[in-house]
This record gives sequence, C-alpha cells and structure tokens, in this order.
Amino acid sequence: MKGSRKIKYRGKASEPQESIIFSNYEIRSLKHGNTGNILYQFPSKLHSWENCWTMDLQAAKSGVLKYQEHLKEAKE
Repeated sequence: MKGSRKIKYRGKASEPQESIIFSNYEIRSLKHGNTGNILYQFPSKLHSWENCWTMDLQAAKSGVLKYQEHLKEAKE
C-alpha cells in the first residue's frame, strides 16, 4: 500500500427535534444531517418490536398502536 489517505466525513450531524407524545408513548424525532429529512422512531412488529426509524409520522403512530395492542395481549 503506497500511502493511506485519511477520509474526512463531510456530512452534518443529525439534530434531535421535539418528541411527539402519542397515546402515552414518546415518538422521538430528529432531522437527518445529510438529507434534512425528519425521521420518527417507533417500535416495529417486523423487527421484533425493536425501535426503527421512518419518515412517515402515520406509520410511526400505527406502529405505536400495534405495539400497545401487543402489550395488552401479552398481559392477558
């Protein structure tokens, strides 16, 4: 290897935004540093209820409702 080059990351840092409270659940949101898109964090059934990010607020709200339904069924 002739010489190793250092690569500088040229993107911007993501900025946390104000959280949204929906059905007693906190949906975290942030503004993506490179794209400027607003992302929402929600529990995903597809990923075993792990937190995932989406650009669609309605999808996040739907995921929260499904998660709460899952918790209700688990208690019974």
